[in-house]
Amino acid sequence: MNFTLNNNDISIVTYIIKIFFLSISTCYTFFKILNNKNINILRKIILIILIFSTSIICTIIKYKTDSYTSIIFLIMLLTSIIYYIVNNNDNVTLANTLLVVLISLSINYVIFFITIIISFIPNIILHINNDYISLLIMIIIHSFLLLSLFKIKRFKYGFSFFNNRTKNDFIDLIILDISVIILLAYNILSNLNIFLRRKLFFSFIAFSIIMFITIRKAFVTYYKHKLLVSELEETKTELENKNKEIEKLEAENLNFSKISHSIAHKQKSLEHKLNQLMLNNEISPELDISNKVKELSNQCFNNVNTTELPKTDIEQIDDMLSFMQDECTKNNIDFEIKLNGNIYHMINNYIDKNDLEILLADHIKNAIIAINHSDNINRSILVKLGMIDGYYGIYVYDSGIEFEIDTLINLGEKPSSTHLDDDGSGIGFLNTFDTLSKCQASIIINEINPPSKENYTKFIAIIFNNKNEYKISSYRSEKIKNVNKRKDLIIEN
Repeated sequence: MNFTLNNNDISIVTYIIKIFFLSISTCYTFFKILNNKNINILRKIILIILIFSTSIICTIIKYKTDSYTSIIFLIMLLTSIIYYIVNNNDNVTLANTLLVVLISLSINYVIFFITIIISFIPNIILHINNDYISLLIMIIIHSFLLLSLFKIKRFKYGFSFFNNRTKNDFIDLIILDISVIILLAYNILSNLNIFLRRKLFFSFIAFSIIMFITIRKAFVTYYKHKLLVSELEETKTELENKNKEIEKLEAENLNFSKISHSIAHKQKSLEHKLNQLMLNNEISPELDISNKVKELSNQCFNNVNTTELPKTDIEQIDDMLSFMQDECTKNNIDFEIKLNGNIYHMINNYIDKNDLEILLADHIKNAIIAINHSDNINRSILVKLGMIDGYYGIYVYDSGIEFEIDTLINLGEKPSSTHLDDDGSGIGFLNTFDTLSKCQASIIINEINPPSKENYTKFIAIIFNNKNEYKISSYRSEKIKNVNKRKDLIIEN
């Protein structure tokens, strides 16, 4: 018992061998706990040399002072050596190294204590009185127990909760406390007389059992946490897939809305043309209702001057403009068209006639809505089409209310309209920006002034200048700049 519990009667050489073996076992336990297999041969040799030097130093300290000081130095030196060895290969902190060293050392002291009990049997049977033979038997038993520990399936690949970055700090603290208590209890036990050792014997065993139970609980907690993280990751992945599916469906729905929006304009234009043909007796001459319809129209809309529109000689464009003139007439709005140059050149080189038809329909319809929400007695729309200021373009002037600032900021990025409750879906401007991108054209929204009976309040210009810009020129430019977050938006006074 005196020999196995570090009594001062054992030889210095025997004590050095014992400390050297415990240190080697502690390093082995450290690397097994962290499942570290990246130590090369050179580092292993350096590690053994440093551990042997540590054993000599701790032995000298033990015999010059006491075992408490010796064990403190052993912990400090082992932590420094292992940290030096692993720091270049793994992202291991000094605090984490100290924690694992303490646990490794306490595990080996527990195994060493069990080895003491087991080694009594061959010592008694064989009547061994030689310290070196006794130490050799203990080393064999200790090595067998240590290797057996890490052959257990749960410990085979180390203590997983130490390798995980989200490990439980509370469990770390408990294991650390128990490890320190075990080391302290062993040293107290080794320096007391036989009577007091018997009293502390069962306390030491109790703390050892608690330590292994705590480690087991830590494993259970870790695996539960790992399962929870796995379920959260699966849920996150599933949610991302659902969001992607929703985004895809929203994109398809938006695409369908754009197509439906364009078809609706064309449908109304064709309906208008059909009605005109019926009024002119070109379809059903036997139905003598045209004069009555014309008379009724004149009674309803006698406040608006309806003039004959200039022709572009492109049938579907002329039909759409005629339909829009009729819509303006119904809403008591003056409608005027000015053509500049040959429109054929524009549709052959800058924009498809179908896109031009939808652009005109969208922006004239928006102008009608803006005027209907205005108290301005000036109710008029002007459309300029063709070569203007050196570029082909479309200009739509109206005397309606100005845009809301948020609507201006969001145009082209999401469905945005000042009057969603009055046939304004916001799809028209999405179509417009798609067409601008396709044609590399620019859009300028010019807010001239607040509603005025002498003048138009704003105009929207679509210019085929290969710049693909979005520009706002407004008397409210400072207010717009204060809320603007778009990088592609140019704002001018």
